[in-house]
Amino acid sequence: MISPPPSEKLLDLIYDAASEPEAWRQVMTEIADLTGSQGGILFGQSLTAARVYFDYNGRLDPDCNRVYQQRHMLNPWSVAMESQPVGRIVFSDDVVPLSSLRSTGFFDEVLRPQDVAHNAMIPLAARNDFRAAFNICRSPHQGAFGTGERRLLTTLTPHLCRSITLGFRLDAYRALQHAEYHVLDHLTIGVALLDRRGHVLYANAAARQLDSPSGAFRLRHARIEARMPGRAQQLNKLIAAAQRGMVGGAMKLPQPGTDKPLTVLVTSVRGRDVGRFADAALPDASVLLFFIDPSHNARIPVDWLMNAYGLTAAEAKVALVAASGVAVAKMADQLGLSTNTIKTHLQQVFAKTGTNRQAELARLMASIGLLSSGAPDIPSRS
Repeated sequence: MISPPPSEKLLDLIYDAASEPEAWRQVMTEIADLTGSQGGILFGQSLTAARVYFDYNGRLDPDCNRVYQQRHMLNPWSVAMESQPVGRIVFSDDVVPLSSLRSTGFFDEVLRPQDVAHNAMIPLAARNDFRAAFNICRSPHQGAFGTGERRLLTTLTPHLCRSITLGFRLDAYRALQHAEYHVLDHLTIGVALLDRRGHVLYANAAARQLDSPSGAFRLRHARIEARMPGRAQQLNKLIAAAQRGMVGGAMKLPQPGTDKPLTVLVTSVRGRDVGRFADAALPDASVLLFFIDPSHNARIPVDWLMNAYGLTAAEAKVALVAASGVAVAKMADQLGLSTNTIKTHLQQVFAKTGTNRQAELARLMASIGLLSSGAPDIPSRS
């Protein structure tokens, strides 16, 4: 089968899913149709926590999905995907022969009842043990994925990754859509919106702070420029690609006085957002930039950690205090608990978050705390 190239309508739908997650169901269904497949599903899950945080099912059997979540999250396919980098397309037949798969309980209880034998799997986002993964499934009759289907999935993958990343920055994205600039100025993540000429239509407080003598960027003639010449050229290429409606991209930028580089995410304005920005008196909005500084460790609400990692309220409080690097005795004094209780809570925190010591936990908290208000980071889309 020779699959047609993705339509502009499908690409717009993929980017709409960043702010309207239920649209992922239609995305999965349309990609399944384009590839002549049974259906698809987008998962956000942690094997360590044995928890699915979100799933958007496009025409697969919901009863089989429930059985998967109850008994078969750990299976030959999920094990093979744990070590795969974000954006790599993995075809199930390349990692687990169908003959071997047929002898598993996973096949008998999850795949066989819905006539699934082949799968195309793509990690779209990953942090520690959390994975957001795309799956398109085919029946034995439909067979393995051919050259045309593989080519189509290769074309779509960067768009899928970009959309899921934007979705995880949902507070900034949604606030910008609705011109809630007072909200944006309270975020530690930098947000900027450019028009079709590359001129800055809007930059929040965190983005404006980057324009300092020691900052990584400068605002000149209503344009954002990286101070390092080589990096400036790289950023300009990403912006130019986004202006043409392409995927855009991401880059790292060294920051003076710190070993923690700034991450810059560049993406085009597509789909319904064109109209949304026009309604907000920004009719020429063309490119979105997000500036993510890991050194900004904002206060993290306890319920974020409870939802993301299955921590109890007590464990989440211990995790936040432990991330500041204080000793066990001081934690006990600060929280009014015994040292033995603190140690017990810490053991559970390390196990559930996939960390081994306080330094790793501190890095994890810093990454989660990129946003100072709103929805949690990666593991929550329900």
